[in-house]
Amino acid sequence: MTSTFRGAIAALALAAPLLTMTPADAAAPKFPSCDALTAKWPNGVAKGPVAAAKAVRDGYSRPATTKLAVQVYWVNNANLDRDKDGTACENG
Repeated sequence: MTSTFRGAIAALALAAPLLTMTPADAAAPKFPSCDALTAKWPNGVAKGPVAAAKAVRDGYSRPATTKLAVQVYWVNNANLDRDKDGTACENG
């Protein structure tokens, strides 16, 4: 192999992940308050299906558990999940 060919292969290998990124792979936004978060997710966001089921058992509407919603939970849980139940900004 020539060094030019190896360089082209290396450049392609480094660029491949950038070519396959989707909007869901983008960084999850940080929300300053539950009012801001519930403007996008009216029932809040959960860290997974188990936490969402617990919220429903506790009388709340089912929070979002999509890939992006879970990422949003992990970015915002320190300041928005005050009761530490796995759901941020749950609403009835």
